[in-house]
Amino acid sequence: MDQEISGLNPRTGWVRIAIAAVQAVLLYFLYRAGTQKLWPATQPELFFPLLLCGLGLPVIAISSLGQMSTAKLLRWLGFLALVLTGLTLHDWFRRNGLNNEWGSAEYPGRHSDKALYPSPLLFTFSFLCLYVAQSLKLAYAQKRQGVAQYPQYFDLSWKLLVQLKFSALFVGALFALLALGAGLFDMLKLDFLAQLLKREWFNIPVIVLAFGFALHLTDMRPAIVRGIRNLLLVLLSWLLPLATIVLAGFLVSLLYKGVDLLWATRHASGLLLGSCVVLVVLINTAFQDGAALATAPKILRWCARLACFLLPVLASLALRALQLRITQYGWSSDRLIAVVCALIALAYGLAYVRAAIAADGLLSKIAGANVVMAYVQLAAVLALFSPLLDPARISVADQVARLRDGKVTADKFDYRYLRFEGGRYGREALEQLKLETALPESKQIREKAAFVLALTYKSYAEEPVQVVRPYEVWPTGAVLPEGFLRQPDQKDNGWLTQKDTECLIAKTHACDAVLQDMNRDGKPEVLVLDRNRNYGGNLYAEIQPGVWKRQAHVDVEADDCDKLNEALRAGQAKAVTGWDMLEVGRMRLMIRPDPVVRQHCKS
Repeated sequence: MDQEISGLNPRTGWVRIAIAAVQAVLLYFLYRAGTQKLWPATQPELFFPLLLCGLGLPVIAISSLGQMSTAKLLRWLGFLALVLTGLTLHDWFRRNGLNNEWGSAEYPGRHSDKALYPSPLLFTFSFLCLYVAQSLKLAYAQKRQGVAQYPQYFDLSWKLLVQLKFSALFVGALFALLALGAGLFDMLKLDFLAQLLKREWFNIPVIVLAFGFALHLTDMRPAIVRGIRNLLLVLLSWLLPLATIVLAGFLVSLLYKGVDLLWATRHASGLLLGSCVVLVVLINTAFQDGAALATAPKILRWCARLACFLLPVLASLALRALQLRITQYGWSSDRLIAVVCALIALAYGLAYVRAAIAADGLLSKIAGANVVMAYVQLAAVLALFSPLLDPARISVADQVARLRDGKVTADKFDYRYLRFEGGRYGREALEQLKLETALPESKQIREKAAFVLALTYKSYAEEPVQVVRPYEVWPTGAVLPEGFLRQPDQKDNGWLTQKDTECLIAKTHACDAVLQDMNRDGKPEVLVLDRNRNYGGNLYAEIQPGVWKRQAHVDVEADDCDKLNEALRAGQAKAVTGWDMLEVGRMRLMIRPDPVVRQHCKS
């Protein structure tokens, strides 16, 4: 089929470059906003849609120019923008509820529970769906026909895929060449190019413009793209016999070894679904536009038919593996997504079996199945990333129901899953469990729900869920100054160190707080000491009303920590020479000023 675009307007190339330039400016603006916490990154409900639309829609526009009218293109882009906006807003809504937003001084923002960007799964699935939707739209715009025009779908979808792959390869080759040039100039003690490659204001525009330029070049040479595509399909199609032999051998061996070994691996569903994907791709490399299989060697035709029968068996095994895990542990987000993928694989398998049993042996009914399944996949993704089939909502409801029904005990229940993977639904469920009184183990449930809700970083979820003895404030009877733990203007700056945050906020690490007037200004400072004294501690001072800041590190010099603790608890401590030392009986706590807050002479 000839896809040469002979009547392409010469100005189309300039329009495409202009679109890429606008995209480059937008992405750089969003990058700066995201990394420096500037507007619009401070408004996720605006930032999320801008980011996803800014990455995907310009590429759609570039690939559509010359293949559909301007009015149709604008309507198409508007529709896609509405869909992406809806998906990203729901993604933000279900992930950003009930954040405590405490950061870390050592790694600010690194472990923050606050969702700063759309989820990786949304990125992945939305871009895959944009590719599928664009392929369908381009074919429909050109011929305005349905399944009967399958060669059009095949040609345009593979052309777009090859364009995207080779455009990415072009960008990679460009930066490899720039890195080579930087190395050569560096030998002459000229580092301007090396420094340039470290600047985002250079890298982002170059990547985007090079990608758009490559898309235009490949569109101007469709015959070359088609040739590359045909070569790729021929090479991949000859992997089909090997894949068929391997997977058929696996299923035959399974009859003798039994499925128990398969279930015992605990990751059978992932491998089986991967096998289904491989078969669908390789079957289609042999089938191509529907005519290629008629002239293909007999071994390819027979392997393609056999692979069609293997596909539903593998999908059914994957569903069975998932059913066993769900029966044992209940629903999770991953399992729900895997079940949807397995059902899609099973639908492919049943449709391909229907094509394989046809008398001609050419699998002609695969054409219609592929078009229908493309729309099914789009619908499935929209359901998964919308309130309709939100994996977090469904899995949290199921996990809580298992706890209430007694299918899982309070000590075995996965509270951490609700806190860190259940989105706002999980955190809201924990808030309800924190008030639970009707269940037999309600006291334990309340304690563990409260503990997990207090966790601030996901890495803490690796620790056992047990309530740590709260920190103590010394001397006996003292209380922390009002406002010390909650500073609205400081909470995003990580004013507490990581370990002190773990102790005072999350309560996952033991420490003790000592109130002592260290600078003799009539107001107590706060010394937060590691309970086992292995790490010493930190000194915090009120630098202005209501605003506390770390001022120094505390080194412990004591032979008997028990005696030290008794003296601190009894208030037998006095400051010596300003900030430098705290004398506790015959023992000392050395105060080392933080280099960050030391005063320097102004030049």
